[in-house]
Amino acid sequence: MASQTETSDTTASAADARETLTAYASRTQLVVVGIAVVALLARFVELGARVAHQDEARVAYWAYRFMENGVYEYRPIVHGPFLTIVDGYLFGLFGASDFTMRFVVALVGGLLPLGALLFRQRLRDSETVALALLLAFNPVLLYYSRFYRNDLLLAGFMLVAFGFFVRAYDHRRPAALYAGTAAFALAFTTKENALVYPVCWLGAVALLWDHRLFVERAGERGLLSVVADRLRVTGRGLLRWWPHLTLAVFEFFAIVVFFYAPRNTDRIAGLDVPGLYEALGNPALLPAVIGHATLGSWDDFVSQWGGGNHESYLSALKALWPVLESGAIVLLALAILGFVVDRYVGERPSDVVSFAAYWGFASVLGYPVIVDNPFPWEVIHMIVPLAIPAAVGLALIGRLGFESVTDGDAVSATAAALVLLLVVGQVGATAVGTSYLDAQSEENELVQYAQSSSEMKPILHEIRDAAKSNEGVDVLYYGDDPNFDGDNLYAPDPSTHDAPPAGDGWFARLPFAWYMEVFDAETDSVNRPELVQQELNDGQKPPVIITLGQTDTCSDDYDNAGDIQQYVDGYERYEVQRYLHDSGCVISTTVVYVNENATGN
Repeated sequence: MASQTETSDTTASAADARETLTAYASRTQLVVVGIAVVALLARFVELGARVAHQDEARVAYWAYRFMENGVYEYRPIVHGPFLTIVDGYLFGLFGASDFTMRFVVALVGGLLPLGALLFRQRLRDSETVALALLLAFNPVLLYYSRFYRNDLLLAGFMLVAFGFFVRAYDHRRPAALYAGTAAFALAFTTKENALVYPVCWLGAVALLWDHRLFVERAGERGLLSVVADRLRVTGRGLLRWWPHLTLAVFEFFAIVVFFYAPRNTDRIAGLDVPGLYEALGNPALLPAVIGHATLGSWDDFVSQWGGGNHESYLSALKALWPVLESGAIVLLALAILGFVVDRYVGERPSDVVSFAAYWGFASVLGYPVIVDNPFPWEVIHMIVPLAIPAAVGLALIGRLGFESVTDGDAVSATAAALVLLLVVGQVGATAVGTSYLDAQSEENELVQYAQSSSEMKPILHEIRDAAKSNEGVDVLYYGDDPNFDGDNLYAPDPSTHDAPPAGDGWFARLPFAWYMEVFDAETDSVNRPELVQQELNDGQKPPVIITLGQTDTCSDDYDNAGDIQQYVDGYERYEVQRYLHDSGCVISTTVVYVNENATGN
């Protein structure tokens, strides 16, 4: 009888323990979901307010063209096909604007904190919440979640893939393997430096394996015996999973081929490969499409981006460090703290924390080697993996503070509170300043040079209104001195703008080229001042004229607004910046003339 009572008590205790764990897990999940909701709000507020960076305008232009004509072929200068194809369909459904352009990146960035839940059985509850907070509000991640580029997508998909692979290993669930493979494959459709991630992962696995061997050989068995046992265990595991692994490989290539396969190739000059839709209708064409989408894309990538950094390592590091210092110095310090504490305190280090730390620190040291252009967004690939050990460091400070309050240790509690206050204050102030108050400022280290520093939206709205109320040519571009490379707004053959890389007269028009597409404005261009006069003397004179302004930073002669000023009576003159500022003979200053009667304003 006593035995039955003891058994009942044990069962009840186990049930109570399960209920408590479930309650804590549910509470943690709710907190992380709440963080993700706030993160989404932070990303969508005034998402379309900032004028498009030239890189945003460049890629969005091709997404708009894909929406219009359905023609696509992978061009490494535009990076992976994901954003072009997805935004092409999004523009068709909801219209093209700066908001819809950035929507997908903002959505992924806002949902990224949910990825912390994939690690909740490898991290403490406090560490899971801290990871969600870091992914939600780090200034660099916030800024580039509101920016139309592939880097945030690449890093986010890879983090999610890693999380699902960990869950597949822990729970032996094939569904987690397939989910991780899908995220991994999508990462490869975003940007070419996806190739760096598996290299970092292999290095991290090797270090973890070495650590295991070092610990296990401390016993009586020799190194060869330990290695043999490890290989046998790994081999048996792979053998049991081979059907799922085979299907996962097929899944990976199916996703990659779907995105990289060309579309409507009959409209692409010089391409003798069938398009995706033709191949789906005729399976005999599939081998050619698959070969072009895989090996062909690889060749294109290597020819464009295979050289890496052509400058010195220190020059690239010097360019990236101010971004890391301005937008992630707190996260970096917390990552070092978290890694050291996890490694040297407690019974054994966490594999996930060690893996992410190796991955992140290798990225910090390695990206100055591999990047051709050390632009601010490259720092994203360092921050995302380091967020995991940083979460351990942040949660540790929080726990020490809470325990100090519980124990009545006022000094320690105050110290922990001050540290947390400094962390929150520094990160919060930086995030608000970089993403909202100074999103186009030269003083913002996160702003890349090709971002216009002007509040250009009012004049763009005038151009839009003028185009709506006009018949004929809406916008006339002027400028193309044959002795100056940089004022070529004149396009001798506008048909070359239909596919990347576009011909003369397109790149210099950025970001205006994107907005002219959105406004459905008809454009024309000339390369001599007298042709501007001739256009204005015609009955249907264009309501808008765009040309470069004059600057003291360049001593060369080039076509500019001074050449045509005498012909533009009746036009309101506006001066804006295409870049942050004029830099030598890279002319940022742009003059926009709008006919005073064009919009009725």
